[in-house]
Amino acid sequence: MNKDFFKAVVKTAGIAGVFLITNLLLFQIPSLNAQYAGFVYPVQTLYLLYFVFSVIILFALYKISEISASQTGFVFLGLITLKAIGSYFVAQPIISKTIDTTTERVNFLLIFMLFLSIEAYFTVQLLNKKQ
Repeated sequence: MNKDFFKAVVKTAGIAGVFLITNLLLFQIPSLNAQYAGFVYPVQTLYLLYFVFSVIILFALYKISEISASQTGFVFLGLITLKAIGSYFVAQPIISKTIDTTTERVNFLLIFMLFLSIEAYFTVQLLNKKQ
């Protein structure tokens, strides 16, 4: 296995860990803590889910770049599309809640965007490395 892949996974875990701790500390604020109690998914579960998605996507991208570097960008777009579709199904209970929980929806979106940014960053590094 490529050592760059393992470095990317470790960096992703580090970034996710920092943001997870920050996110959990943010929900210690009394007004946000009351809203957090009604969340469908605990924040840790979402971070773990998206970390697993990211590892799978990074693994596929590093493997594809070894086989055919010119296809890496297309594979990234396909995998991100699949991740977005999967995220929609995961978010269904949050979207369909009858109680207005803007905080939970925003938090879910921010976690999704964080991991999307991380994956895009490593994809750009991978594409620039192959040139």
